Amino acid sequence: MSCHRHALILPLRLYYSLSTLLTLGGSCLLSSLLVCFLDHFTGLAQNLALALTVCSAFTLLLGGIALAWDARRYIRPAEDVSRAAARVANGDFSVRVPVPDRGIAIAEAVSLIEHFNGMSRELEGMARMQKAFIANVSHEFKTPLSSIQGFTEILLDGGLDARDEQSYLALIHKEVQRLARLSENILRLSRLDAQNIVCRHERICVDEQIRRCLILLSEKCADKELLLDIDLEPMSIISDPDLLEQIWLNLIDNAQKYAKPHTSLHITGKMRDAAIYVSIRDEGPGISEEKIPHIWERFYQCEESHKEQGHGLGLSIVHSVVTFLGGTIVCKSTVGCGTEMIVEIPAVNESCKGHIDVTKGV
Repeated sequence: MSCHRHALILPLRLYYSLSTLLTLGGSCLLSSLLVCFLDHFTGLAQNLALALTVCSAFTLLLGGIALAWDARRYIRPAEDVSRAAARVANGDFSVRVPVPDRGIAIAEAVSLIEHFNGMSRELEGMARMQKAFIANVSHEFKTPLSSIQGFTEILLDGGLDARDEQSYLALIHKEVQRLARLSENILRLSRLDAQNIVCRHERICVDEQIRRCLILLSEKCADKELLLDIDLEPMSIISDPDLLEQIWLNLIDNAQKYAKPHTSLHITGKMRDAAIYVSIRDEGPGISEEKIPHIWERFYQCEESHKEQGHGLGLSIVHSVVTFLGGTIVCKSTVGCGTEMIVEIPAVNESCKGHIDVTKGV
């Protein structure tokens, strides 16, 4: 028994038992008073069988009326949820069922209403995200497609020398690659959302894997003349090597993208309490506190100046993969001082399931 706002909430069995007892007790009392009243004028009590019959009839009549009236308390929440569910089925996710806030309420009915309202809020949020996602995807596809269309029209018109033709073809090739990366990332995210992924369980030397990722991205680091400050302890875990590699590639690539030239990338790793802890820190412009909660959102980019270098999907993929592998990722950042990403992954991953390898073609 507890208070919900100003309503007293009782479990259904207790409420049903108490209401039935009160109804029967009240009906019997009223029936007895009615029989006594009739006996005062008619001497009904002299005929015991008749008195009992009249008393029973009154009890059944009054009890039936009282129970029928009380049944509204059971039926009304179900009717409210049923009507609201019909609106949800027609696409209206803004509907909410009022929670009883006075008198006596049934715990199961309150729970049903609260769960329905929670579901409706989630569906409304998902609908908003879907619309935003479609708008963002359309925008991200529109820009390179417009460029490709413009360049091809210039090439079709002719009159260009070989050098200009090669220049335009190189730009078209660059935009096609950008579209291919965008398509691959969207496919990865959709499969991660559906948990429709093959997850291999292999022993991985994570420190060696991170070093291999650094070699793959070394050219980008060299362009900015970044110094590498690496402190990786031996770290061996059982997990999916391809999914793990996707984490390090995205985080290191992101760090070098935002790092200032001639600064350092700091990468540390250790193994503690049956988990690995990897930190990747840059000395870039940093992220303001109000932006940090949004960096995991799809297509969100803190810096407009870096839109040409990506689509704002990398950190969304990292967050989804880390969660899928049973780990956590935390972002710590100070404006003007850089950003640090701290990843924790369990040494043995038993959570991943699926049947399609999302990392093929990476």
